[in-house]
Amino acid sequence: MTDRGKIITIYTVVGILSVGVLATSFWIRGSRKSRFVSPIADKIGGAVVEDFGSLENDITLTNQDGEEVKLSELKDKVWVASNFFATCPYCLETASEDLKSLYQEFAPDSKFHIVSISIDPETDKLQQLEAYAQVMGAESRNWWFLRGEEKAVHEYLEKEMGYMKVVKNEVPPAKNRYSHDRGLLVFNGWKCVKKRDLQFARTQGERVKDYYFQDVRKSILKSLASRSSPPVESP
Repeated sequence: MTDRGKIITIYTVVGILSVGVLATSFWIRGSRKSRFVSPIADKIGGAVVEDFGSLENDITLTNQDGEEVKLSELKDKVWVASNFFATCPYCLETASEDLKSLYQEFAPDSKFHIVSISIDPETDKLQQLEAYAQVMGAESRNWWFLRGEEKAVHEYLEKEMGYMKVVKNEVPPAKNRYSHDRGLLVFNGWKCVKKRDLQFARTQGERVKDYYFQDVRKSILKSLASRSSPPVESP
């Protein structure tokens, strides 16, 4: 059974999933905090920004094991962040293809971590996050599926992490409950060094999608290398 099939089965059993697959996706416009750089889709091979700003404030959320964790616990790691809601098939595609691929490659490195933050805590209860993590083969030691109070999460994503504003749609089907920014952020400690929207890249063709994915991957490799380098001794 595919990852999507497993997720659908889980949500059918718990009586919450009602997903209809549509052909369109959403681009969202909203405000960003000015200290974050807007990641414009640059031409392949062009210059790529390597500093999107740094986090200033912390947040405490609950992971798939029911444990309270703080993002500040990742200050000594290289970590990839995304926001999602479990009934969104686009988010599932990002998780099952992009994040899962990165996880399989980098999970053996103790300095690597993934963070997936739910924007729909009303639906994404602890049981759903745990099931989602199991489908992805994610261990809580290095991949957190997180939930918290909706307003606080949405504000943190926008004002601290530089995501576009989360918009709750009026009377939508399950998959369109929210319009949101599906970009992946790469953090080296508290500093954001990369943002790429791989779902948008898919709409531009396989070549663009592969370029974006490799760009994220190279950013992780570079950041991990910077953390494994021995300190420079003062003369």
